[in-house]
Amino acid sequence: MSAFRGYGRLALRTGLALGATAAVLVGESAGWLSAKAVLAVDVVCGLYVLFRVGSARISPLYLLLWGPLAWFAPKGSALALLLFGGRKHTALAEAKREVNRVAWSLAEPAESRGNAVRLLGDRHGRDTLESLRDEILAARRRIHIATYILSPDEVGREIVTLLARRAREGVEVRLLVDAVGSWGTPLVLCRPLLRAGGRVARFNPALPLQGKGSANWRNHRKLAVFDGRVAIIGGQNLGLGYMGRRPSNRRFRDCSFRLEGPVAGALERIFIADWCQATDEPPRRYADQLRERQVAAGPASIEVIATGPDAEGDPLWEAYARLFETAATSITIVTPYFVPDRHLFALLGAAARRGRRVRLVIPRRSDHRLLDFARRWYLRTLHEAGAEILFFKPDVLHAKLVVVDGATAVIGSANLDMRSLFLNYEVGAVLREPATVRAIEDYVAGLEPECARYSEDLYRRSRTWQGRLGERLSRIVEPLL
Repeated sequence: MSAFRGYGRLALRTGLALGATAAVLVGESAGWLSAKAVLAVDVVCGLYVLFRVGSARISPLYLLLWGPLAWFAPKGSALALLLFGGRKHTALAEAKREVNRVAWSLAEPAESRGNAVRLLGDRHGRDTLESLRDEILAARRRIHIATYILSPDEVGREIVTLLARRAREGVEVRLLVDAVGSWGTPLVLCRPLLRAGGRVARFNPALPLQGKGSANWRNHRKLAVFDGRVAIIGGQNLGLGYMGRRPSNRRFRDCSFRLEGPVAGALERIFIADWCQATDEPPRRYADQLRERQVAAGPASIEVIATGPDAEGDPLWEAYARLFETAATSITIVTPYFVPDRHLFALLGAAARRGRRVRLVIPRRSDHRLLDFARRWYLRTLHEAGAEILFFKPDVLHAKLVVVDGATAVIGSANLDMRSLFLNYEVGAVLREPATVRAIEDYVAGLEPECARYSEDLYRRSRTWQGRLGERLSRIVEPLL
């Protein structure tokens, strides 16, 4: 019996040993397979990042930002790029095309001619605020307003109060705010409007994600349309930092434009498309509004351009490229942020070298200091090509204007930087009406006495190795700013 017990213990030990060996081998095999799987996931994530960044067409330096991230943190960078990267969204593009198909099936194409234009360029934004107030009170049927920033201050409260008043009087009121631009705006600000029967929507919230594209895609449009007859567009948000009745040394210098005529219908279609995206409402719900056509109100010819992740191509960028390439005498640009893509920048440099008068008016210091640093290489290179660079000194210059050959002007919400050109939802309008273009040129001429020219001292300081190193580092992240 003792022998059998001994054999039994030996068999048990042998079995345990063989089981342990098998477990180790299986574990090692599983660990090997697991390591291979993790490596495969990392490779796929890294390739995904490189593919998305390489197809972004924003800047070659963009690779210097995402390349190391793809190598050292492939899964994290792929997730970040999925949430915040990329430029286009095919599903959104199809949804927006559906709005246009509905619009064109209900009415003849809107004429770009027959519009009246008035520049709202008071240095304190008083005339823009008064124009908004007058149009809100004059609207009979509907008011559609989209803004990047709705500030919880005196101006924001006044606008919401007026909108609530008109909603109580039976006017349809829709207010669309960008969820990130108006992040700090308390919901209580819009409560009176909601109680009065108005509608309020937040565009593309970053948290929680809505499944409607990247959280990096922001609606930067500033757009107000009244009865499909009158529209106000430009660079001014709804807040004391942009407009007010009393002077303020903290207010951005900016301007907007009051447009009347068929162009208002084209701008209202843009609002309806954005509203339908934000609220998931079908565009045919707005069939009656989309089929309306307005009578001529003036002589101006206006081409409306909507650009963003939903657009086919980059229509605003393409319009700038055509204008810069064909400029015969002059190009004047007013912008708060000047970080163009390489193609537009090359066109500006080539125009300056061919003897065209290329003039750039920018703030001495904007509200984004990193962008101020990133622009230094562009300014230095344009200066060497013969362009005029004027720094606006008193306030932050926030206007967005382009005038080519004294005959064509581009207005709207877009800055001349890569975020506006390739990432944001923006709206622009190309004007070819002599009186309006002269008014814009007069506005720019009024800025010049408050400007300082690009100096040789500034040029020398930007040539130091410390300055150049900082420029290169800032240019790596400039597409995200």
